[in-house]
Amino acid sequence: MCSETVRSRPVSRVIRLVSGSALVLLASACAGHYVVRGTDLYQEGRYVEAAEVFEKTEQRLRESSNTERARFGLYRGATFLKLGDVPHAARWLGYSRSILKLDPEALEAPDSALLDASLEAVGHVERAVPARSDTSELAAVRPLSSDTVPAP
Repeated sequence: MCSETVRSRPVSRVIRLVSGSALVLLASACAGHYVVRGTDLYQEGRYVEAAEVFEKTEQRLRESSNTERARFGLYRGATFLKLGDVPHAARWLGYSRSILKLDPEALEAPDSALLDASLEAVGHVERAVPARSDTSELAAVRPLSSDTVPAP
């Protein structure tokens, strides 16, 4: 009986450690879920729905990491571009590019390639600059420096 108790302790510690790790991973995955949802809709060609997701979740940028911010800006801008709204596309793509300049690791290679292609497409289209809204999260949220961690 004593030997069973001794053997079960390391197992329970492993279970607690694995459970704790799983919770941390789940919490970090949920934090950027809104970006993933909008990105998935964009990749499925459901641009109007993607635009709605991005619009409804823009306020979350304040608590987001540079990676989430850069992806949000990229896919929101690319969505506007697909919908023919070049001025807003340019604004969001520029936002993503500004984050990438401060944090070059914020986007993976395929997303960086999409950003470059989208910026090039925007550059070839005549556009007017949209009015800047002071209530927009884009106006209020600045990229984080590479040594800054978002507030919990």
